Amino acid sequence: RGLADPTSANMSDKWSTGLCGCCSDCETCMISCLLPSVALGQQNKIINQGDFFSLSCCLFAFGGEPFLGGCCCIGPNQTALKAKLGITESDCLGDSCCAVVCQSCVLSRMGRELKARGIYSMEQLNGQLPATLAPSNMTMIKAK
Repeated sequence: RGLADPTSANMSDKWSTGLCGCCSDCETCMISCLLPSVALGQQNKIINQGDFFSLSCCLFAFGGEPFLGGCCCIGPNQTALKAKLGITESDCLGDSCCAVVCQSCVLSRMGRELKARGIYSMEQLNGQLPATLAPSNMTMIKAK
């Protein structure tokens, strides 16, 4: 069995859900809305091959300022995730501006995308380990 390439695993160059598709995965949505620094830490560990607690995560958690959090923490993570997954679809405002306007929506969509592609570790994102299937209790709304 070969290694999975997350950019070609039956996924297109588009997000699997829309920016406001929170109802397709309530768990990820709740974590992103109620504990955004935890969601950012989880994603940072996968996307940037870093620790759960990073400088950007700490700035976001203790700064709490939407502009700083969106531009310096969430937006760059979204840009990095898109590059690693081969997502070329853009939001009308751009990654950082979109993250400033609705941080929870962006965090939730990134979390849903990682789950949809079966990516739960940095090794899976980099193709060093096979991607796993999304949990059976999670329903995803596929973009057409």
